[in-house]
Amino acid sequence: MKYNLWFGIYKDGKVRKSENLKKSFITAHNPEPLPFSPADAGREVFGDDYYGILRKTAIEVCRELVEKELRREDRYVIALVRTLDELNSSINLLMEKLRDLKEIRESEVVEVFEQRIGELEKFKAEIEKEIEEVMRKIAPNVSEIVGEKIGARLLEKAGSLERLAEFPASTIQVIGAEKSLFKALSRIRRGKKAKVPKHGVIFQHPFIRNLPKKKRGKMARFIANKIAIAARIDYFKGELDEKLSEEVRKKYEQLSRK
Repeated sequence: MKYNLWFGIYKDGKVRKSENLKKSFITAHNPEPLPFSPADAGREVFGDDYYGILRKTAIEVCRELVEKELRREDRYVIALVRTLDELNSSINLLMEKLRDLKEIRESEVVEVFEQRIGELEKFKAEIEKEIEEVMRKIAPNVSEIVGEKIGARLLEKAGSLERLAEFPASTIQVIGAEKSLFKALSRIRRGKKAKVPKHGVIFQHPFIRNLPKKKRGKMARFIANKIAIAARIDYFKGELDEKLSEEVRKKYEQLSRK
């Protein structure tokens, strides 16, 4: 019987030490409990240094995993989207203050204040451009279907590209409409009538918003299905498949004609 240990392979009572301890540490897995003590087997390999080497390897593996997680570009997009939200709120608040000041008096201070808000607007545009560039790189198919802005918002709501790729189309369809959905489900559970939302964030897409109200749900389901496929391709392959966005466009044209 062969067993995968963090420091190598155990077979027929013998240990073959791994040449890459970090790699074997990550991949060590056995379908059944070990019938022997890995520490005893490890001492045969490392002697009294067994626990010291185990500790060192575990720390190095954890450090690399954490660094890899922090470097993920989908997390970068999510952070940018949240920064953009905060920036929008701040700009709106400052604009209100500027209007109040202008009503009282035009002054040099007010001019400087207005210039500073203009600088924030420019910074906001730079963030939006950065989001577009990163989204095109990490989620080309989602971006092609719904645009970088909506795609980034879906990513932010899902928490990561991996999670978005795991979501069923029905969940993607209502991302961003969670409050309305839970409220409707709560009413239904109490035996009352309720209107379940047919779309969340994806309602911003012109192919949904520009259709007559009775057709929006059908278009939202179709786009959500394509986003679900697109997110999986983006996460696992990362190659652009233009057929998906073409199918979305044809569906919109079909519904527009009816």
